[in-house]
Amino acid sequence: MGVIGMSHTYILSNNSYIKSNLATTVSGLRLDTKRINTSLELLQYNTISTTNQNFVLSSYLNTKFSIDHINKSGFTVTGLGYNMQLKQAEKTGEPLQTYTDETGFSTLIAAYSNSSIQLTDALTMNLGISSQIFTLNTKYTIEPRLAFRVQLPDDNGALGIGYGNHSRLERVNYYFTKSVSTGDELINKNLDFTKAHHIVLSYSKELSENVSVRIEPYFQYLYSVPVIPDSSFSFINLQNEWFINKKLMNTGEGRNYGIDLTLEKYMSDGYYYMVTASLFNSEYLGGDGIWRSTRYNRNYLFNLLVGKEWQFGQNILGINLRGTIQGGDRYSPVNESESNASKEIQYDEYNSFNNQLPTSKQAHFTISYRINNQGVSHEIALKIINATMQKDFNGYRYNTITNTIDENSDVIFIPNLSYKIEF
Repeated sequence: MGVIGMSHTYILSNNSYIKSNLATTVSGLRLDTKRINTSLELLQYNTISTTNQNFVLSSYLNTKFSIDHINKSGFTVTGLGYNMQLKQAEKTGEPLQTYTDETGFSTLIAAYSNSSIQLTDALTMNLGISSQIFTLNTKYTIEPRLAFRVQLPDDNGALGIGYGNHSRLERVNYYFTKSVSTGDELINKNLDFTKAHHIVLSYSKELSENVSVRIEPYFQYLYSVPVIPDSSFSFINLQNEWFINKKLMNTGEGRNYGIDLTLEKYMSDGYYYMVTASLFNSEYLGGDGIWRSTRYNRNYLFNLLVGKEWQFGQNILGINLRGTIQGGDRYSPVNESESNASKEIQYDEYNSFNNQLPTSKQAHFTISYRINNQGVSHEIALKIINATMQKDFNGYRYNTITNTIDENSDVIFIPNLSYKIEF
């Protein structure tokens, strides 16, 4: 992958300016997967070959109409160039079937306008609207946003409430899905945006010059989510699924609600820390009309981030530690009888994401030393990712040698030694 770009700012007056950006990104992926059959023969199972090149032009006008009113309006045009070929066998040993084979160019156009208005000395309103259109199928969105923030008297903090409607374009290859029954027909070309309503309340307060606390209850309702009819499948639970060759409908729903708490000390006296806690619930409605927990419904998440710096003349020694405790991911139970019959893992779709892994505990550690000289600086750092050796659960695999269903878990432990020079 690679990216190159440039930006330009033009000052119109003391109260307005235009900022524009032009960039292009290129990414490619080549992946071939083989599987061993019951005769221990290594056979091609799927192949992925994709090249994506995006051209992005964005520009906005920032205007200060008065001391109480600032507006930012702009647009983004994203040209999506693609060359994709996805093939997979329905079962190990069967011929590869073409899921996607497409080369072309589409465009996503977005425009927005947002104003921050000081209604009184204590009350601020943010009002905006955004819109998108995807030229491949002319699907579009109109998304209003509104928020208020009031500063409480006697330095008792600030209260806020915000609403926003948001949308998301799915990965381009899903719009070019083909199926065996329809041949070259693009069965998901008219897939709509995934959309959501967000409502957030907030309370924040400065406990001291360098310490603040923030409390945020929230509710998110997702709609127009792509699902497969009469199935528990939903895009809400997507991870790295490339191969989907069934008709998708934008009839799925989802709901996320909970509360976030943050206690933060900014860098002072050579150290900082941040403690966050989240209690939440995450559910979705699949194509079969049943509400279930999502894959990511961990229910709780606690983070601690702490760092300390020591000054040695112009040089700095720093140590950072991040610890995370969270509920386990959800996963679907295996249908053992069907798995043993087909010699491949088959999940119990009716009870999708009904099981939950144990609590996960992870820690990441960084130590760095920065040498600051006139005109140039050097930094050497050692980062240890997953110092607690927490296992990642990747589902199950069928063992064709022992004819057993084995858990697929591994430990990703990454020590990373880096050197950086800035001039």
